[in-house]
Amino acid sequence: MTQIMKRNILIFALGCLAIIAGLLGDKYLRDEKPELFPSLSASDFQLTRHDGTAISAQDLLGKPTAIYFGFTWCPDICPTSLSQMADMKAEIVQKDPNAKEVQLVFFTVDPARDTPAQMADYVSLFGGDIIGITGQEDAVAEALTRFGIFAQKVGTGDDYLVDHSSSVYLYDQSGRFKGTISPAEPYEMGLAKMARLADAKELK
Repeated sequence: MTQIMKRNILIFALGCLAIIAGLLGDKYLRDEKPELFPSLSASDFQLTRHDGTAISAQDLLGKPTAIYFGFTWCPDICPTSLSQMADMKAEIVQKDPNAKEVQLVFFTVDPARDTPAQMADYVSLFGGDIIGITGQEDAVAEALTRFGIFAQKVGTGDDYLVDHSSSVYLYDQSGRFKGTISPAEPYEMGLAKMARLADAKELK
């Protein structure tokens, strides 16, 4: 079996797992509370925002949060997912002003290249409402492990890519995992999940 075939099989398997997690999380958003994935508090990271200031897992508590793990050199799925995440929030805010409280986060899986300045330039492309998170390579790697996020460098030199988990991970204001939005899901399904996360009842 070639490396390309192995990589495609791995990506397919990860996609299937993300869909399953998303479907289970859809039930959690309806107030069922089993803990299948780590909470934000359990990730316990101390990293850097795109503006150069410090940020920790505790700083994200208090508001519903949607996190996408990716990298700025990503050719396709990352910009598409971030754009959809921003569009979903904007659409929900039009109907419910409380949805402004939802935090959108872009968490790098490639800290070697994704400096705060690089992250700042990148997240600004999506409306300026996304928090970019990066940091030292070992600290980011530890955080990804605690989140249960897959990330693997592919290729050599400066033009390498990173295979990574490609879903949006949803957390309520207490930092509890509430499900995922998979890139394989229809837009309207993801929008419904985001809307339930942003529901005014969740923000009280």
